[in-house]
Amino acid sequence: MSITKSKPFYAVAGASDLAVRKLREVPTRLSTLKVDRKDISSTITLIRDEIPTVPARAQTVAVVIVEEAVGLADVIYGDLVSRGRTVTNRIRRQKSTKELKSSAGTTVRRTKAATTTAKKSAAETRTAARSATTTAKKRASGTAKATKSAAKSATKTTQVAAQAVTEGAEKVGS
Repeated sequence: MSITKSKPFYAVAGASDLAVRKLREVPTRLSTLKVDRKDISSTITLIRDEIPTVPARAQTVAVVIVEEAVGLADVIYGDLVSRGRTVTNRIRRQKSTKELKSSAGTTVRRTKAATTTAKKSAAETRTAARSATTTAKKRASGTAKATKSAAKSATKTTQVAAQAVTEGAEKVGS
């Protein structure tokens, strides 16, 4: 089973996406926050009056909260899984991610071709070295070209990967 098909993976992706969204809201909320000194004094008086009844009420409330928390945890987990699937699919469908997958495939194919060419050239060079130095140089040149092509493809794959990561990061938290 692929990691991207498991519920825990989606739950973590969803939680990360939700955390980013909430963090983006913090500056706006902080700018609207105002505390009046009179409110603080009246709150302190109210707390003093309520302190004697707190233990009995706390026990009752704790039982209710635990029961509700269990049900809510299941709902939240399901929401996070759903959110994680959404953000993962959004990133998977973006153009740069598709280009990365294609480019990586090309790099793998070219690397395999370079390996095959190098092995073949080495075997042929061993035989040709006994008869002519010129043949060995031609074989080495073919290997160099194939290796250069694979390296160029790997460089492009790295660039496409960076773009996919950048675009994917922009989708997180939106």
